[in-house]
Amino acid sequence: MPPRLDAVQRRHIYFRVNLIMPDAVFVEAPSFKATILLKSRLIIIVSLISLLTMPGTTLADGYAYITNQGSHDVSVIDLHSHKVIASIGVGKGPVGVAVSSQLQRVFISNVDSQSVSVIDSNNHIELAQIPLAGSPVAVAISPDSSTLFVADWYMDMVIAIDTSDYSKQRKVSIGKAPAGLVISPDGQTLYVSNRDSNDIGVIDIVTFTVTTRIPAGEHPFGITVSPDGKRLYAANVYEDSISIIDLASGHSEKTGVGTRPYCITVSPDSKTVFVTNTQDDSVSVIDADSNRLVATIEVGSFPEGIDYDAHSHRVYVASWSDNAVSVIDAHTKKVIDTISTGQQSRAFGRFILGN
Repeated sequence: MPPRLDAVQRRHIYFRVNLIMPDAVFVEAPSFKATILLKSRLIIIVSLISLLTMPGTTLADGYAYITNQGSHDVSVIDLHSHKVIASIGVGKGPVGVAVSSQLQRVFISNVDSQSVSVIDSNNHIELAQIPLAGSPVAVAISPDSSTLFVADWYMDMVIAIDTSDYSKQRKVSIGKAPAGLVISPDGQTLYVSNRDSNDIGVIDIVTFTVTTRIPAGEHPFGITVSPDGKRLYAANVYEDSISIIDLASGHSEKTGVGTRPYCITVSPDSKTVFVTNTQDDSVSVIDADSNRLVATIEVGSFPEGIDYDAHSHRVYVASWSDNAVSVIDAHTKKVIDTISTGQQSRAFGRFILGN
């Protein structure tokens, strides 16, 4: 008998079957012709299930790209098997990650070698390094994958790189020590956390100009925008809090989390917020409706990067001191697996390819 399918696998199969036969479940009369049609379609369905459940076959759940600052490489994790399937050498001190399914590329910021590595996500190899004058930290890719944005920590600027021609670059000055980057879901606005200015810079992507700056807490670092585009969240490292900014009204409030919060991710329905706390080895879980702490999850030592896999509803957390990634079930809010990676894992940014 074929192995039993979990809910995620059944959803993948249902999706594929409906692509092949969108009306597969509709047979209006028990005629001979209808019976033959139904039998043929059942054969296709059974064949597809057998193919997808063969040993060694995965369901394309995606990959996580984990930057390892100490070993100067990127660990590629298969999200179906939870195995590291490749280790890709990049520049020195890799930190930030941005992924593009459209381009089949992964972009990695190398702080110490002052460059951005370009990885082929099909073959898991480094294709090129884009040299920069300063030290890149966060990287983010526009929704249409036409532009890569880089936060330059030392030069106090954001760089926009044309992904079809890396030599075409635009620059704009921003606040002090820009760290985190996030793009609004509509692709019109880029938000930048200015760590040493204690604010969030707002950049119009079309004109590539700074339109305003929003006050945050002390030393904002990791930032994200909820998938519904309504709220911006910023981790205030020196305040042990996150700033919650309503992007329509401009109203801002803070919620306490763990010690030295670093990065943030939000569930696809925008209802739950997950925050890594580097000094107490935990993830804070915030209910987005009430803005209250609802759970604290113990993870690996010195957790930094965090991302949410929309397919499996699992949260992946890179732990710098443990050289590992903790896997959290978003529903039960419990750690269900730990995956060994390279040295000093950081994964700053959206590192899951496949969402």
